[in-house]
Amino acid sequence: MTATVPKQMGTVQGRAGTPGAIGTLVTLSVPFLLVLQGARVPWSVELAHYLPLHTFFETFSIAVATLIFAIGWHSRNDDTPPALLVLSTCFLGVALLDFGHLLSFPGMPDFVTPSGPEKTIAFWLGARLVAALALLMAAVLPWKAGTANSAALRYPLVGGVLLSSAALFWAVLWHPDLLPHTYVEGSGLTPLKIAAEYLLVLLYAAAALMFYRRRRAARTLDVHRMVIAAIAIAISELCFTLYLSVYDLANMAGHVYKVIGYWYLYRAVFVTAVHHPYDALHQSERDLWREKEQARVTLLSIGDGLIVTDTAGRVSLMNPVAERLTGWTLGEAAGRPVTEVFDIENAETGRRVPVPVEQVLKNGDMVGLANHTVLVACNGTRSHIADMASPIRDRDGTLHGVVMVFQDVTETYASREALKDSLSLNTGILESAACGIIATTLDGIVRVFNREAERIFGYPAAEMIGSTDLPRLYDPDELRAHADGLSIELDRPVKADFAALVAHTRCSGRPEPSEWTGVRRNGARISISTVTSVLRDSGGAVRGYLTVVMDVTERKQAERQIENLAFYDPLTNLPNRRLLMEHLDVHLRAARLGARCGALMFLDLDDFKGLNDARGHMVGDMLLRELAVRLNATLRKGDLVCRLSGDEFVILLPDIGTTLEEATAIASKVAEKLRLAVAQPFQLDCCEHSIFASIGLTVFPKTPDESVEDLLKQADTAMYAAKDGGRNTIRDYDPAMLVEAQARLLLLQDLRKAVDAGEFTLFLQPQTGADGTLVAAEALIRWQHPQRGFVAPGAFIAEAEESGLILPIGDWVLMEACHVLRRLADAGSDCHLSVNISPRQFRQPNFCAGVIAALRATRTDPRRLTLEITEGIAVGDCADTAAKMSELAALGISFSLDDFGTGFSSLSYLKRLPVREIKIDRSFVQDVDSNSHNAVLVETMLSIASRLGLKVVAEGVETAAERDFLEDRGCAVFQGYYFDRPMPVEDFITKYMKNPEILKMEEPAHA
Repeated sequence: MTATVPKQMGTVQGRAGTPGAIGTLVTLSVPFLLVLQGARVPWSVELAHYLPLHTFFETFSIAVATLIFAIGWHSRNDDTPPALLVLSTCFLGVALLDFGHLLSFPGMPDFVTPSGPEKTIAFWLGARLVAALALLMAAVLPWKAGTANSAALRYPLVGGVLLSSAALFWAVLWHPDLLPHTYVEGSGLTPLKIAAEYLLVLLYAAAALMFYRRRRAARTLDVHRMVIAAIAIAISELCFTLYLSVYDLANMAGHVYKVIGYWYLYRAVFVTAVHHPYDALHQSERDLWREKEQARVTLLSIGDGLIVTDTAGRVSLMNPVAERLTGWTLGEAAGRPVTEVFDIENAETGRRVPVPVEQVLKNGDMVGLANHTVLVACNGTRSHIADMASPIRDRDGTLHGVVMVFQDVTETYASREALKDSLSLNTGILESAACGIIATTLDGIVRVFNREAERIFGYPAAEMIGSTDLPRLYDPDELRAHADGLSIELDRPVKADFAALVAHTRCSGRPEPSEWTGVRRNGARISISTVTSVLRDSGGAVRGYLTVVMDVTERKQAERQIENLAFYDPLTNLPNRRLLMEHLDVHLRAARLGARCGALMFLDLDDFKGLNDARGHMVGDMLLRELAVRLNATLRKGDLVCRLSGDEFVILLPDIGTTLEEATAIASKVAEKLRLAVAQPFQLDCCEHSIFASIGLTVFPKTPDESVEDLLKQADTAMYAAKDGGRNTIRDYDPAMLVEAQARLLLLQDLRKAVDAGEFTLFLQPQTGADGTLVAAEALIRWQHPQRGFVAPGAFIAEAEESGLILPIGDWVLMEACHVLRRLADAGSDCHLSVNISPRQFRQPNFCAGVIAALRATRTDPRRLTLEITEGIAVGDCADTAAKMSELAALGISFSLDDFGTGFSSLSYLKRLPVREIKIDRSFVQDVDSNSHNAVLVETMLSIASRLGLKVVAEGVETAAERDFLEDRGCAVFQGYYFDRPMPVEDFITKYMKNPEILKMEEPAHA
């Protein structure tokens, strides 16, 4: 292909080059399809005399790769384009690895280690991977000179390539066991080798695609040749996924495509780096090259090495084959004594052998070379040769010289040596195998018993080889049972001997996997896995059996451990939920069929979390393990105790009565025994701890369609009823419990929807003086349910607190209250507003920040906001409670202690917390005028508040008598139905904001 000038290169690549590239690719694809079809022909045979052709291909490839390196390395120095530098340097590694591939190819002389498919494939894949990566980087990196500092990359890059190549040589030559298998003799390529080739195909295809996408941008790059090169090499890799032998058609085709790809790659690099500046010089040298090529082809037409000498034994002519084998060029050898150029020695002794030319010159007769002769080239290369030396005479018989013709028989010699090595290699493989290998004749005589088989069974190979006692390695009872099964299966008697071991394999001819109990020489039983297959000769006839043995004792033990983990709790070793469900299903069906009743109990420890928090989880685990022992000791042998999770246990009592009433009575007695057993103190880590349990029970079968899930749900529901009933109690399942639980669940689901849908409304209840003067108001939440209507807080606040929904609800109430305060202030009212704060809301780390943010967002005066808390807020961390209250009190926010008198530590909290107001609970206010006990308590509370300077609000005032009693004893603020009911914000503003002055009630509102 004639090169174009650089200015025209972009046009050629972008327009004319593309159709040419497509045509070339189509041309390359057609032979590949033929190869693909040929590789599928079952009778496809190996190619004769392929080694020289392979050597030629690889030599060409090595030369091209070396040229690519040389061109890129010497084209420039600091100004070398990064892509050219990386591509050329990587191809130094490709050349080295291809050289290793060439020397390792089957039939070549031993290169450190014996040559073979695995070895040559390893070098092949390494070279191909380096080439693929080089093309990918060349497709990505810039080809424009001066885009990077190439000088700093040159030597680190070449060093990295050399080190990588050396590492692969080290692994392949000295540590081949580190590499995976890629070729199986007789079977062809392994899946790993094929997968690697496909990966390389993808890499080359990706490189071709990236080069193609740069066809317009890369003005200095011969893009279409790079694309053709990448795709040709990719087709080469596809060919290498097809061959069964390294000498078959697919292998040759792969090398041909590789040579084509290298050629196009070389052409692309050469055109890019050298061709354009030296185009004129190249044209002038072409004619001279053509003349030399004619002479070279003439010499190459002789397939053997040829050396001609004169009568003095000096070299006068050599053909290229002789040059290659001797390492001397004709120019170097001409005129030299043939003994200097043709150095031969005995292959077995290593001693020098006389050159046949001397004998011919002396005797005048033809002399033949023995095939154990080795030709030592000047570069140290050794080749086994054989042929003859003949005199050159004229018509008169005068001797004018000697012609010596010889051929390289290294492959033949190596094949003979390889046959010897094969036996040694096979022996080494057998002895180094990680599994036991036992080979026998057809009648059971042991021929092979490798080292791993010795380790597995404990018998030395010397004792087993030659014997027919292979069945002694198997458990006799198991072998006898296997033989009996075979007799029934095959409808003929089978003895419990060697015939039973190979019966399936003999019948099917296929490998037969089995698992046995093996018997070691010392009598120990082990679990073994075997695969028995037939051994065939080259003609396909069965000659014996091969058994591969693996010791799977540890695996079997692990499987048993996994099974135990699947059905048992690892902490207590009690059955887990999975085993419980299986047993419960069996006993439920048996109870229905046998008219016998059983019971199921759900046991949950009370405040087990407190033990874990106080003493740690290790102590908690100790208690659970001891509890498991106690529960099992309390029950019958046939009863089942299971641990579901945490501190939840389920007890199954099968067959405890003929009627449900009888079963309920017996189950209640057992439950009481369990409750008392749990209540006994536990000795934990030198300390005594007492804990209690809540137990729910249900009996079965109650209905024909009752499922195991229903029983678990019933027992669980009864257990929660026991919790609600005060804990440390036992509850029988009642269908009403499930209705109540479902109602709570439905309420909780509706409550979650209400939070998202904004179904809440704020109500205000006035706090007034004795004469009805508005002093403040309390913000109360109401739930406007679509079906239930208005829902009072008492019906859902507890569920909200337990579920955590109280947090968004509390935030909403606080923000709405601040908005109301803002409106009241805008209306000219100085009315204060109280907001209830739940303990869970108050304990949030960001509680204070949230209150401050709400005040700032609504521009509300903090001094008009009162937060109502209960003494339960301080339980657990009084210091944190006091710190938060002090932070907010510093802003002017007031705190009111709600439900005063209903707790256990109210006076202590009054002393420690910054409280300005207490609210007397309605339980004390009701009937205070007629109940002397309540009267004394209220008088005491008012006295305490007066002495501490606290404001008092009386809740739940519903009669004039209650108001008068409280007023007479110093109470100044009242809240209750006697004065007014809670009302919507708009109604409150309408009613109380008409006149911001003192408003008196015209008529008290009664409950």
